[in-house]
Amino acid sequence: MVKKTFWKGFIIGGVTFILMATFGYHKFIKSPDILLSQLELKDLKGNDIELTKYIGKPLVVNYWATWCAPCLKEFPYFEDVKKRFGNDINFVMISDESIEKITSFSNSKPYSFNFLKSSKKLSEYGINEMTALPTTYFYDMQGNLIAKHTSALNVESLIELIERIN
Repeated sequence: MVKKTFWKGFIIGGVTFILMATFGYHKFIKSPDILLSQLELKDLKGNDIELTKYIGKPLVVNYWATWCAPCLKEFPYFEDVKKRFGNDINFVMISDESIEKITSFSNSKPYSFNFLKSSKKLSEYGINEMTALPTTYFYDMQGNLIAKHTSALNVESLIELIERIN
């Protein structure tokens, strides 16, 4: 009886894991609303940065980490879309890793984003690093949060979300 119950639980757990992996665990994650004024950020030289300075153009804010494979997979898509929109949209990539680690990554890649370091852990903003990276927020030109997306984006999804803020 104990073996049968164990295997039944094991199978149900396994099926649940496969379904969540296949259909996207990210659909069950609720990302918090984050105001631009809440963020405590530094540029890669250690200077304080206020994201409110980007008000006037739509803003895409991506929370990521150098160890996050889905984050790294979507960066070429962000670069492609950034080139398509030119200077009409601002893109900011925020990590809570060390400035040295972010700078090393930035210097080794051909991306033209503004890489910033969060002074707080992303979890302090409500972004769970183990289940919610990458997470991308979309703000209109007045700095209002319009949309957010948890999990990697492709070019089509990214363009569709940007069109909502542009």
